[in-house]
Amino acid sequence: MRSFILSFLFIPFLGMSQNSTVFQVWNEAGVSYKIDKKQSLAFDLTTRHGAGGVQTFFPQISYKYKLNKYIRPSVDYRYIANRNSEQNFTLEHRINANLQFSYDFDRLQLGLRGRYQFTTNRLANNYEPEFGEAFRLKPSMAYDIKKSILAPQASMEFFTGPMDGQQGYHLNRIRWSIGIGFEWESPHAFEIAYLYDQRINSPGSLNRAILNFSYGYSIGEMKSSKKQGPKKAPPRYL
Repeated sequence: MRSFILSFLFIPFLGMSQNSTVFQVWNEAGVSYKIDKKQSLAFDLTTRHGAGGVQTFFPQISYKYKLNKYIRPSVDYRYIANRNSEQNFTLEHRINANLQFSYDFDRLQLGLRGRYQFTTNRLANNYEPEFGEAFRLKPSMAYDIKKSILAPQASMEFFTGPMDGQQGYHLNRIRWSIGIGFEWESPHAFEIAYLYDQRINSPGSLNRAILNFSYGYSIGEMKSSKKQGPKKAPPRYL
């Protein structure tokens, strides 16, 4: 496990030679409500801070449906305020269509999320794969440490989208993440993670080293003290 974590931390730096790296702090706070056994609603607010203060903030509303124990489709609406190169905030709307797969092996949980994102600025001259039209694929894993509130987690997400002057969709970003989730016998959940946001095929663009804090609260749901598989991380709306 230690060798895996070290490898995961150092692999992103193989691509740093063509891009500079900036540091940011991201904060997420979310609340969810379980309508019934299959449906739930969630609201989340995210802020992203860089050297010049708040760089991005967005509220998001989500609807999730549990098709079965392995498959969960969902849809998100996000209203984004993002600071541009002139230090002004640009506003846009975005819709995410998601399909989440998960499978548990004893205390190990494996996940795979596919996402298509559609945004109002998809025809902007300077395409940004995080905020423009894109397809995203995110494999993840989490492990529930026995008799502990800690759950180590890791993921990597691939962004594909159109590039200036080129036909079709191309890989243009990989986001690596490794962190720790905390869960108590309560509706509260907390996670702290290190992310490395690496640009691909984009010389001169900035990579990002990110410290991310996430908090989730489930309305009307008290977690049982009985262990039943890996701990689930709080909602992640990155």
